[in-house]
Amino acid sequence: MSLTFDRDSIRRHPLTFSVLLIAAVAGVDVLIVATRDLLSLQFSVITTGIISGAVLSLLGALAIRRLGLWRELGLIGRPARRRTLLWCLPIAIYGVLPLTVGLDVTAGKVASAAAFGVLIAFWKLAVLGLVLYAWLPRGARAAAALTACSFAIMHLTGVVVGGVVVPTLVLSLSYLFLGFAFVAVRLRIRLLWPLACCYALFLTTAAMVLQDNGASNLAGSVSDVLPAVFSSLLLAGYGLMVWPRSRPTAEPAGHLGDGPGVTSENAAGATHSPAARARRVVSTHD
Repeated sequence: MSLTFDRDSIRRHPLTFSVLLIAAVAGVDVLIVATRDLLSLQFSVITTGIISGAVLSLLGALAIRRLGLWRELGLIGRPARRRTLLWCLPIAIYGVLPLTVGLDVTAGKVASAAAFGVLIAFWKLAVLGLVLYAWLPRGARAAAALTACSFAIMHLTGVVVGGVVVPTLVLSLSYLFLGFAFVAVRLRIRLLWPLACCYALFLTTAAMVLQDNGASNLAGSVSDVLPAVFSSLLLAGYGLMVWPRSRPTAEPAGHLGDGPGVTSENAAGATHSPAARARRVVSTHD
């Protein structure tokens, strides 16, 4: 099988695609950190994150453009109703939680933290969207579980770049729960970009609080990461609450707001509608 994927082969081979995608982004991320250390470059954590975020965001944007999946992933498009975006409110609140510890920053640090947050949020949510796109034809529940697991695995690179093993593994649980919440809201509102904005807000506020003392995916002790695990667990519970009541379709198919989507019931209704019966009668006389 060729390692060149198109939008159809992604769905024919979701496991191969997901493994290669996660390995590729993790490899690029680790390579950038290793290059910094090899060359003894005195880059801060935020500067390193901006560089890796810019590289991965560019690669991600080029890949999505080549596949023609901007709209299918939900990275562009408008909600059918403005109130649809209210489903993202709990995740937006999660985004400002780091500010509860207080901060004292300059305008320059705010700007660098914002660049850090936007770039990293884009490529990570783009990866999440691609994995979800690959698995969704196999069923929404399976796709949500596998996408959330992929999102957690993607953050285990913290072990390679200096994170303590056990706390990093515990921290990966928070990304598992957070990934599920992202998927549930994504399936509900049929859009991904509002979630990317919320995640960018979280990463920005986290970077402003941590500054150069660490990164949000590096854990020093289990006690340090328990608040993150607990808050993301609450978001996972919210994801269960907002889970679409009807089975989500594999594609947004032009309907980008919240709503029932296409189910087997209304599909069957369309098949037996008067218009459909009329078309079948006409076709028998062609």
